[in-house]
Amino acid sequence: MPTEYLLGTDGPTQLDVKRAVVNHGSSGDNTIVAAVTGKKLRVLSGYVHAAGAVLVRFESGAGGTALTGQMSLAANAGVDLPYDPLGHFETAAGQLLNLELGSGVNVSGWINYIEVGP
Repeated sequence: MPTEYLLGTDGPTQLDVKRAVVNHGSSGDNTIVAAVTGKKLRVLSGYVHAAGAVLVRFESGAGGTALTGQMSLAANAGVDLPYDPLGHFETAAGQLLNLELGSGVNVSGWINYIEVGP
């Protein structure tokens, strides 16, 4: 399992990189990663692909705070999140990572993330 290191005031902290599958087709809220008590979910990389035209947005919590703007994906188009050691975005502590879909179109892909303290 890959690891990521965060440099804190007391030295580096090792964190395991986790993976989640994205495979949703319901309009509205879709949980990608369940909430972890006291932890933020920081997305390091990923890819999502839409089977049809759809608006997508990542959120902190179901129906929660927007982590990205609404992205308009055409049929058979995707969004690539290349590896970023600082992360593309992260949820609030104790909140799930949500994918909001503007309509019932299948969106699939994956993300790599770490759990970090508040």
